Amino acid sequence: MRLAQRALFLIVAIAGLMPLNAMADKLEIKRWNPASMSKPKSYSQIVTVKGDHKLILLGGKAGLYADGTVPDSLEDQVKQTFQNITLALKDAGAGPKDVVELQVFVVDLAHINPEPIYQAIRDYFPENARPVSMVIGVAALARPSLKLEINVTAAIAE
Repeated sequence: MRLAQRALFLIVAIAGLMPLNAMADKLEIKRWNPASMSKPKSYSQIVTVKGDHKLILLGGKAGLYADGTVPDSLEDQVKQTFQNITLALKDAGAGPKDVVELQVFVVDLAHINPEPIYQAIRDYFPENARPVSMVIGVAALARPSLKLEINVTAAIAE
């Protein structure tokens, strides 16, 4: 088993199953929140991926426009970040329902209102397709004007 596959299977599981791909015989994605844990609105506590699949990794998606400029506000950066995620997923043959993990890096998280980020995550994913997710406060990102970056892992049937 390849390292990337092992890493994906470490995104572990607990109660409920929803095959979300039309090729469910080749790929089964299960997402759930166990009865023993909290029931978050914007992510699942556990996601597992089983079957013949292609793993899609989007590293450091941010709120950059196509010309390389960056919006000033957190809200506009969040909006552009999710537009960029949509474009990248589409180019790889995937969509929001195929995302199994998000890692959200936010600059100065302790001193901002993260609600626009949380709302964008809730709005982006279908209710039955919430990925596992983590929000991580960081001091800075590679470009000083960026307020957040998101790593995305998705899986689609081969």
